[in-house]
Amino acid sequence: MSEMITTRQNRVEVMKTLIRQLHQGLAEQHVKSQLESLLDEADYNDVFMMEVQLIKEGIPADAIQDLCDTHTKVLRGHLDLQETPKTIPGHPIHTFLQENRELTRTTTRIRHIMAVIQAKDPEEDATDEMGQIHLLLNNLMDVEKHYLRKENLLFPYFEKNDLPGPPTVMWGKHDEARELLKGTLDGLQEVHEFKAGEADAFNQFTTRAVIFAIDEMVYKEEKIMFPTALDMLSEEDWYDIYLQSDEYGYCLYAPQFEWTPDGDFVKEKHKPHTIDGRIQMFTGSFSLEELIAVFSVMPFELTFVDKDDMVRYFSPGDNKLFARSRAVLGRKVQYCHPPKSVHIVNRILKDFKEGKQDRARFWINMKGRMVYIVYYALRNEAGEYLGTLEITQDLTEARGLEGERRLLAYDTNPEENTH
Repeated sequence: MSEMITTRQNRVEVMKTLIRQLHQGLAEQHVKSQLESLLDEADYNDVFMMEVQLIKEGIPADAIQDLCDTHTKVLRGHLDLQETPKTIPGHPIHTFLQENRELTRTTTRIRHIMAVIQAKDPEEDATDEMGQIHLLLNNLMDVEKHYLRKENLLFPYFEKNDLPGPPTVMWGKHDEARELLKGTLDGLQEVHEFKAGEADAFNQFTTRAVIFAIDEMVYKEEKIMFPTALDMLSEEDWYDIYLQSDEYGYCLYAPQFEWTPDGDFVKEKHKPHTIDGRIQMFTGSFSLEELIAVFSVMPFELTFVDKDDMVRYFSPGDNKLFARSRAVLGRKVQYCHPPKSVHIVNRILKDFKEGKQDRARFWINMKGRMVYIVYYALRNEAGEYLGTLEITQDLTEARGLEGERRLLAYDTNPEENTH
């Protein structure tokens, strides 16, 4: 073991010397030829250890960041031999890799369109092609979610293991890609018509830099960062990342598989929980303030009755079809209806509890309004009855709509609402 460590450290020392020479301005080709002759055994761990030690020895992280593309290019022949990490579907690394496939497909498509533009006569119209590139660059904005999951979920584990340097360098490269992408999109929004010559010049100086930055990050992730992370993190670490990933979202890809590793640490994926005051659910999260605001603007009235027939919630609002006061909370729902309709309420609740039905609908005319009322049985993943949700909606306006409204037109003037 000690011999292997010594051999690896020797390789790292040689690499550090050569990278310092790059830092001092030595010709890249000279450095590359030495690496090719001396470092036949180099792998991703060598590159990672080299960056860690250089930063600890005093070379600033931003200097390593500036050299990152160069030393990756110099070492590419060796890194190309490293296999892309393999994990089972649902594992965070599998998800990262699937996102990378989509990012690469998108950058490849952009390159193809750029080649089409380049083949045109400089005076030919290329507005349609640049429109396609604009849409694809908009899609690439999704990379923000990919980077955020790395920065907030993966990088902290490197810091816990006293390896903050390489993630700092990679975070800087994220920011470069973000700025390039935003700048390119801003430039496209300012121009609505392109001749082929103009479009080609624009792409050479902006779009090409964006797709290079994104493609290079994909390469560094798969050849250096992800293999290192797989060696370093435990299954419990990965599961913690997995459980928090929904909070940040996904990039051009939605995971199709759940991942449940073996171990006593396994938690229930779908069980709601809170992180930093946000209520985490399977499809997203809310703060309590946001959740209250959402319920207050829904264009229908909600009433929740729990499994014991107690009224537990009704949505707020001043203009209700059916008036309710807080006095009904904690009261049996049967006592909130006229005696002549209680038997219908009991029939619905009985059928819901026994699993015979999941929905009951009614629609009535009330004071010239068409009112739609639906009762839904609420069940957990095991199918157990949790209660009933009543949704009441005034459909009068919706039923009267004709034609289409495709242009923005507000129904009210905000200034009128202030008086």
